Amino acid sequence: MIFQCFQKYRYLTSAFQRPGFQAMMEEVRAGNINCIVVKDLSRFGRDHLEAGEYIERLFPFLGVRFIAINDNYDSQNRHAESDEIIVPFKNLINEAYCRDTSIKIRSQLEIKRQRGDFIGSFAVFGYKRDPSDHHKLVIDEYAADVVRDIYNWKLNGISSIDIAARLTVSGIPTPMDYKLSQGMRYTTAFRRKERSEWSAGMVLRILKNPVYTGVLEQGRVTTPSYRVKRLVHKPRDQWAVVEDCHTPIIDKFDFETAQRVLAMDTRTAEAGQPVELFSGMVYCGECGGPMIRKTVPSGKKKYVYFVCAAHKDRKECHPHALRVEALDDIVLEALQGHIREVIDLSELMELTDIAKLQQANVEKIQARLTQKQEEIERCQKLLRSLYENLADGIIDKSEYQELKSTYQDRRSQAEEQAEFLRDEMGRELDNSANNHWIEQFIKHRNITSLDRRIVVSLIERVLIFRDRRVEIVYRWYNEFEWQAELVAQAQKLLPEKEAV
Repeated sequence: MIFQCFQKYRYLTSAFQRPGFQAMMEEVRAGNINCIVVKDLSRFGRDHLEAGEYIERLFPFLGVRFIAINDNYDSQNRHAESDEIIVPFKNLINEAYCRDTSIKIRSQLEIKRQRGDFIGSFAVFGYKRDPSDHHKLVIDEYAADVVRDIYNWKLNGISSIDIAARLTVSGIPTPMDYKLSQGMRYTTAFRRKERSEWSAGMVLRILKNPVYTGVLEQGRVTTPSYRVKRLVHKPRDQWAVVEDCHTPIIDKFDFETAQRVLAMDTRTAEAGQPVELFSGMVYCGECGGPMIRKTVPSGKKKYVYFVCAAHKDRKECHPHALRVEALDDIVLEALQGHIREVIDLSELMELTDIAKLQQANVEKIQARLTQKQEEIERCQKLLRSLYENLADGIIDKSEYQELKSTYQDRRSQAEEQAEFLRDEMGRELDNSANNHWIEQFIKHRNITSLDRRIVVSLIERVLIFRDRRVEIVYRWYNEFEWQAELVAQAQKLLPEKEAV
């Protein structure tokens, strides 16, 4: 019985809440076990406080003999004086070893995360582990096609619930069922049926996961220590985020657009139908609140208008409205015009050498920033010298307080200006290096009608004013104006260069 107990319940860990240990203790309390044999004290447990509590108090009270073979310990034949010192000391060393191992493992895992190595137990749906390197992800074409369909449907205006219904009806296995079909030993406590069904939550998790753009985000949760297994969510700035770790399934532009769509306040369409063309994007130009669709019957016909929600519900705004068909025509014509402007700008950018002008702007901002940093250092030196002047009697206390306040104000003002210049330089560098937005407009140069994907991809919002004026806020409009201004500056300098 002793050896059977040893073989059945031995398990290396630092905690005493493990199932095998608890099962053994139930047998002890039932009187079925009166002797416990372990290879050494570390096999019993690596928490020196709890190990000492069991060995020195609980087991003697229950009449259980405890034997650690390699440590030459037997509770019936113990050497009282030496064991009272050696056993707690060995338990303390065992715990220190466990702590040291935990620190080393955590450090190594963090190095792998920062390096972009995948260390998860299972690859996310759409990817699989690279057979030649299990720390890298490669595309699983079958699952990747499902992911692409999910994003396409969402950008086309299909709700997450309807997407889930489409996948279930089509017989597409859920991520969990797909893992099981691939022979993975994947278990979950949420499984309720023999074959699970897609849900809106599953779809949303796929739509919000940046891993599909080639970004690897790891280290979101941790545990306080090796002894406490409670999961703690880490702040986002402490995550290990590495770009371009693997081949993307979804384009970054489509992913960003999907996030915009998810953040919109849209009404649910009829089952299986996409949301309305401008759903969640039309706002009142007077009060800034959302405008909602209102159906007005007239004889055998029905007319649909956009009306201000603030006026309709609380009479807090002007009673203005615009028919949906009229808005469609206005937006289509305006978008066609803006696309032509972007195309013209792109052609001018190719003809005009604006790279040197961009570099000149960056150098000009850098010179101003250097000047502000020197001003901050001067104020710092003056503040440090003030106390010495006060101590030497050069200035009195009132003069000291007045000058100190003046220099501190100058320093604060210079720091604010320096921060503004840093932001401006960042914008200059980003705009000069990233003109992908131009391609998003150019590829729709021949549009003759609007659809949901075009609208959410190219337009931020639509404003309707009480005089029926419509204002369209396009995506990347700041970048458009910045590039147009840069081209204009370059064209002004061109005649001067030709004259020289």
